[in-house]
Amino acid sequence: ALSSVSDNSPAALERATAAEIGADIGADAAAAAAAADLIADAEAVATLSRSGTVLDALRRANPTRVLLSESRPGREGVGVAEALADDAAVTLTTDAAFGHELAAWDAETLVVGADRVLLDGRVVNKVGTRAAALSAAEAGADCYAVCGTDKVAPTADWAREERDPAEVYDGDAAVDVSNPTFDVTPAHAVTVVTERGVLDAAAVEAVADAHRDRSEWVENG
Repeated sequence: ALSSVSDNSPAALERATAAEIGADIGADAAAAAAAADLIADAEAVATLSRSGTVLDALRRANPTRVLLSESRPGREGVGVAEALADDAAVTLTTDAAFGHELAAWDAETLVVGADRVLLDGRVVNKVGTRAAALSAAEAGADCYAVCGTDKVAPTADWAREERDPAEVYDGDAAVDVSNPTFDVTPAHAVTVVTERGVLDAAAVEAVADAHRDRSEWVENG
């Protein structure tokens, strides 16, 4: 790993980078396998947006029923629903109804991806994840965020990444628009699953520290 390299030569950096890339390629598949093991006994699973790692986990676990939020404005959940329709009884619902449906539909588990895992264990993902995770907790369902450890950030910084306001309102009234791409889910409402298995708060922080050391090594190399 880059963080463990003491030689700052270009050749050492190249070797370490190649090894890191190779590890990242297999990380998502291993994370999906770890998540599939955790949800293997769940017959009713919910998810939102689109994550290749989550889709892989669901295919491995093969639940009987899958609930999906359409995930506007891109509606990525629609493609996931279509991808799973041959293997499970799929229900596609609106973002606004998703929290209610989690409870009414008796979802046992919510599985989401992660755009970024902050060093304090909070998870940044497609907007709507926070509300879904909190709704899942209230309904007694587990919530897993599945990703490779490369998604663990060395800092607590994150960005909402505002989308085009016209996606929400394109009229002439004096209306401010909030149209974020991402939101952040508190650590207590989500369990992070990676190629290393479940990461508790201490493990997330350790990975973040390693990534920070690696970044400093590259910058100073």
